[in-house]
Amino acid sequence: MPLPETGNTKAFSLVLASSGLIIAMIAAMVFLTAAPGAVRASESDWIGDPQIGEARLVSAVRATGDLDRVPLGIEFTLAAGWKIYWRTPGEAGLAPVIDLSASPNPDLAGHISWPLPQRFDAFGFDNFGYANAVILPFELSGHEAGTPLQLVADLEALVCSDICVPFGGRLEMALPDGAATASPHAQAMAQFTAMVPRPAASGRGISASGPSLRPVRAEARPDGLYLELADGAPPIADVFVEAQEDVAFKAPLPSKGGLFLEAVPADKLVFDSTPVTLTISAPPEMAEFRVVVEAQGNMPSSPEQSLEQSLEQGAGDAPGLSLRIIALAFLGGLILNLMPCVLPVLALKLAAVLDAAGAPRRQLRLRFLAGAAGILTSFVGLAGALALLRLAGGTVGWGIQFQNPVFLVVMMLMLGIFALSLLDLVMIPIPRAAQRLAGLGQGAAHPYRGDFMAGMLATVLATPCSAPFVGTAVAVALSGGMQDLFSIFIALGLGLAAPWIAVAAQPSFVGFLPRPGPWMPWLKRGLALLLLGTMIWLGSVLLALLDVSSQPGAAGDNARWGVWSQQAVSQSLADGRPVFVDVTADWCVTCKANKALVLDRKPVSSVMAEAVAVNRLTLLRADWTRPDADIAAFLASHGRYGIPFNIILRPGGAPAIILPELLRDTAVLTALENASVTAK
Repeated sequence: MPLPETGNTKAFSLVLASSGLIIAMIAAMVFLTAAPGAVRASESDWIGDPQIGEARLVSAVRATGDLDRVPLGIEFTLAAGWKIYWRTPGEAGLAPVIDLSASPNPDLAGHISWPLPQRFDAFGFDNFGYANAVILPFELSGHEAGTPLQLVADLEALVCSDICVPFGGRLEMALPDGAATASPHAQAMAQFTAMVPRPAASGRGISASGPSLRPVRAEARPDGLYLELADGAPPIADVFVEAQEDVAFKAPLPSKGGLFLEAVPADKLVFDSTPVTLTISAPPEMAEFRVVVEAQGNMPSSPEQSLEQSLEQGAGDAPGLSLRIIALAFLGGLILNLMPCVLPVLALKLAAVLDAAGAPRRQLRLRFLAGAAGILTSFVGLAGALALLRLAGGTVGWGIQFQNPVFLVVMMLMLGIFALSLLDLVMIPIPRAAQRLAGLGQGAAHPYRGDFMAGMLATVLATPCSAPFVGTAVAVALSGGMQDLFSIFIALGLGLAAPWIAVAAQPSFVGFLPRPGPWMPWLKRGLALLLLGTMIWLGSVLLALLDVSSQPGAAGDNARWGVWSQQAVSQSLADGRPVFVDVTADWCVTCKANKALVLDRKPVSSVMAEAVAVNRLTLLRADWTRPDADIAAFLASHGRYGIPFNIILRPGGAPAIILPELLRDTAVLTALENASVTAK
């Protein structure tokens, strides 16, 4: 049966014709942006069994240059269910060790830096380590600068699943002399280096990677350790205690305003004046502390009592910490519905709803459920693509597909044809096979698959926006395990889909819309203009990407802002001046709003200008419109994987001040006061 030629049918025909392309983009858009190429330079051969795990040496540089310390890494890829261990394995296990004695240069020595581990439960034992893939940064010293490097390393490790298997072999690498330019492994190594908790500065007790974390009391108990943190710390995900070699510690439990960690075995626990090492995970912050444990006081003597008391006080239990992050992700996804990036898709949805305003409740309910399913499916697909990219060692981030010209061209074409179809200027016929696939043939009257694809498109267009709470949720997802990644992205999807689900639950909401009439063609013209405006915006982003004459990271029209670089940051901090860094991009709508409404507008702009004029502040803008490994590493070093990102770095090792995604005048001015840029 032929279909009625309505604007909604034409729009759906485009969605159907492009559905395969959208699905392919969801799965591959991040790979188009940053997937590493197949390279053989700066790496050793793999050793091990692909069915269990493999390892190799990688280098962050292609040649040794004038380096006397060479940045290397030990890269592990592990089959599903297998893991390797952290420097302190927990109740059982063995940390990887590497021996360089077989190298031609006997002076070579290496130091492993350990990214934040995960806690694993195996047969009731708590172990600490890594799953899936990890690079252990490995700094090589003793090399003579300006000469080639010949390295022979013997690796020993233990790989465990249901059983444990010894793992090891010989790794050999040769680096020539020459310019020490970045290798294809440099970005992945920088990301894992950023996941290494930084030790707290001696005397101040503050860590650059955990500025809000600070132990105020560590007290001995007969069966474990009580830990109290300073006020203002984010929710604690885990604490790893390194004390005695023959004693491990279980996961922390809430206990009367602090945390209790049970010792195993407790009868061997002895605290003396020797400092213990605490590695605290509170995503996106993490830090390492050396503390002396106080003598036992009047704290409760059992973890069961501590947990019961904390529940009575409303503190919740340890899993509740994860629920807070999930709730945060849901709220961030819900707020995304109000961001400008989603408005074009809402325009399409409104046009479809107006056409179906008189439809039965069941059909309306199914259409909105189909849209919600499209949103959730695309978030799961995006999480899967990011997971695969992270395993492959590429750059991961929120919205980075907008750094790819192919993605932008496809989105422009799709939105342009959508707009023309709403104006009745183009019509794409739907083949019979496609009608049957979409359920539009005989016996079906509503394009549920079109609503499904519109939901997927909503997710794609939402990614250049970072609403409040989205940045924190994405940081936790991309710095945590695979379960965290998928759980948080599903929560984001549920938040974005919440309006669809609400209408599906109560279709009578559609009854508040005016009845169809002559005004509908005019509204569709307005919606088409909105889509064309979005296409023009994407075109401007594409031009910025293709403009090879422009310098990446340009400061823009405001001359007070310099171009960001690590050297510029280091120089300003060395001169005693705080640095305000604004990481932005042409495709980031929230970034533009922050600049137009706060940073480049009085009173903030005048306060900043005065501070710059008297050499009390340096303003730097990092332009992430195009892929930039240095900017990605800078974001990762502060636990962020999306923009906007605004931070004030302070000299003398003082903790950095991270501002919220959506800036307000008062928040920026207060941060400048706290950084001693302006008088309080």
